[in-house]
Amino acid sequence: MKMSGKALFVFAHQDDEISYIIRMRNLVREGCEVHVAWMTDGAYFVPFEVRQSESLRAMKMMGVREENLHFLKFPDGRSIRFANRIVEKLALLIEDIKPDEIYTIAYEGGHPDHDFAHVAAVVSSRRVAKCKTPVLYEAPLYNSYRSLIPVYSRFVPAPSPVLMTPTRMSDVFFKLKVVCSYRSQFWIAILPIFLLDPVRTMARGEPFRKIPDWNYLQPPHEGKLGYERLFVWRLLHIKFSDFRDAVAQVL
Repeated sequence: MKMSGKALFVFAHQDDEISYIIRMRNLVREGCEVHVAWMTDGAYFVPFEVRQSESLRAMKMMGVREENLHFLKFPDGRSIRFANRIVEKLALLIEDIKPDEIYTIAYEGGHPDHDFAHVAAVVSSRRVAKCKTPVLYEAPLYNSYRSLIPVYSRFVPAPSPVLMTPTRMSDVFFKLKVVCSYRSQFWIAILPIFLLDPVRTMARGEPFRKIPDWNYLQPPHEGKLGYERLFVWRLLHIKFSDFRDAVAQVL
């Protein structure tokens, strides 16, 4: 699946891009103008400057130009409090870049910032009338669909075919090398993912799909969502009802 033109990747935190590492590098190699936007400052556990430097290092390894990196710096873990401002700022960025494709995190209930980055990417692209509507894609990070523990790199079921970025062994080693850039997140995010993901990556590639026609006023799956269940994210004190109220403001 080759593409030339412009692509914008929209993430919540500086390490969410691990779901698209090979896809992003392939686009750069194909001559695509790749832009990346991070919605929050990522400073819930460590300073923004640390998170920023880690993503700058990773993006350099993938060949993404530094002038194409956009840090929106909204508070980590509290993005839904700034729903309208985030959408407005992202819409301006989309209007300026005019991307042919937008890639973001899946709507999956793993983390409220992840889900709102997804919603913001979708809503912002619809608001921009001066540029053609880009093709929108999502990729999974983690969710608790039919599981008591987080499951990584698995989509919540939806009527949209799953695509794969093919990976060779050299790609897997490259991905592991890039992931080592995120030292501040290694124990709380990176290690759990890569205890499970390399086998899937080697066997199938990186999964992504066109964004389904989600109803964002409904949860992505039945039962408790990951951020309502997992101890770390329960510290945010965010329930789906809070998320729904924020989404209702921008729809």
